[in-house]
Amino acid sequence: MQVNTKKSLGGDRKIKDTASTGPPIHALIDSTFGHTTSHRIFTVPLYGRNTRKISNMTQDPRVLLQKADKALSGASGGFSWFGGRTEKYESAADLYTQAANAFRVQKMSKEAGQAFEKAAAIQTQNLNEPDDAANTLQEAFKVYRKSDPEDAARVLQSAIQHYVLRGNLRRAATQQQYLAEVYEVELGDMKKALEAYEKAAEWFEGDNAEALANKHFLKVADLAALDGDYYKAITNFERIGRTSINNNLMRWSVKDYLLKAGICHLATKDLVETNRALESYRELDPAFASMREHQLLVDLTEAVEGGDQEAFAEKLFQYDQLSKLDKWKTTLLLRVKNNIEEAEEDFS
Repeated sequence: MQVNTKKSLGGDRKIKDTASTGPPIHALIDSTFGHTTSHRIFTVPLYGRNTRKISNMTQDPRVLLQKADKALSGASGGFSWFGGRTEKYESAADLYTQAANAFRVQKMSKEAGQAFEKAAAIQTQNLNEPDDAANTLQEAFKVYRKSDPEDAARVLQSAIQHYVLRGNLRRAATQQQYLAEVYEVELGDMKKALEAYEKAAEWFEGDNAEALANKHFLKVADLAALDGDYYKAITNFERIGRTSINNNLMRWSVKDYLLKAGICHLATKDLVETNRALESYRELDPAFASMREHQLLVDLTEAVEGGDQEAFAEKLFQYDQLSKLDKWKTTLLLRVKNNIEEAEEDFS
């Protein structure tokens, strides 16, 4: 701050030049409300409850857990007047949540999940706050997912059930998708994953989210085919093909849906139905007849009918030179090739 010295009749006097710094903050505050501030000091709290919570996250989570247990015990026992019991339950739930987050910071996932579950139990049983409980269970799911996937699936199912009862299909479907991913990736349970994806797809469809529904029906089809349920896979691939044919954004993918459905038909060993399906695909999308995907299905069907493994392999090799076959397709096509070999052995 600069200090200027000016001469006056009363002698030298010092005048503080505040132009460069502006008025002090309390002057701005008081000028807004028409007060003078010559004898007033304002203290503005910059932090508050959030600071306490952040601080608690860095505390020993076991200490917070003990406080939560004590608060819950105090709320559950004895008499309470003027709504004090509710406040104690709220305090206990809050402390369990703080303990859970402190465990999370220390990467103690199991303990964090258990603390979140205790908070959710209070919110459900004592505070009648099912919405808060469902959100808390989602947090438990997040911390359980990598270390304890079975517990993750269990708590998320409870949250999903709540959203369904509330009629919130979109949120239920989104969480059902996460549940399906846990079954598929972390637990390797393809049957439960398929069921969960199918339920998510149906709920998205019920909420008029067609694109999301189709995305999950595709997962159902992929998993069903890998599990050997070819007819279920065919049903889903073909339904998505039909719904996508008039959608400019999805039309380009129709050829892949029909190719996958055709491969599944070949895997069933029913060549009559396979040829019938190819005819229906040409009717559904006349442009499909001129595409490489259609020609591949025609060539493979002829190779299977002729029991020609070499022709089958050669047609796949030629196609793969321009359009790489992904793992799903190669897995299914290997099964079809093995069917040819088995048929030859039976014939001989």
